[in-house]
Amino acid sequence: MTPSRTRCPHIRLRSAEAGDAASIYELETSCFDRAEEMFNRRQLQRLIANPRAIVVVAERKGAIMGWAAGLLRRDRHRCSGRLYAIAVHPDAQGMRIGKKLTDYVLKTLTSHGAQRIFLEVHAENQKAINLYHKMGFIDRKYLTNYYGPHHHGIRMMRPATVTQRARD
Repeated sequence: MTPSRTRCPHIRLRSAEAGDAASIYELETSCFDRAEEMFNRRQLQRLIANPRAIVVVAERKGAIMGWAAGLLRRDRHRCSGRLYAIAVHPDAQGMRIGKKLTDYVLKTLTSHGAQRIFLEVHAENQKAINLYHKMGFIDRKYLTNYYGPHHHGIRMMRPATVTQRARD
């Protein structure tokens, strides 16, 4: 599945390239306060090069305004996916870029055979949790100190066949 133009004016989704790592890192630093919550440049380069990863960026006028990554995991019995990362620049929030990035990664994971899709989200990020619930994710486990001391997470799961209640 190749990223294409979204319905959001002047926003284009495309596959991330090796040269995007520095821009994605800058985006990460604008979105997250703590180093434990963000990727460094080396991790980003490895992720972009990983053949099991789906890494997509949202561009506006040549600037990366958001990005997302998904990973495929296969074993003998099944294939699962993981929404591994998503971030939208604070100036671009409210433009539905996060939903479009998430939709793209979920559809791509499903098209590659993922039967279930997992993610982790900061327990205090109610905006993201609400979006994921609307997209058919259910809470699976509370993750104490997942993002560091006193920074808890929630593991969520969505069957790949779920009918999305959230529509544009």
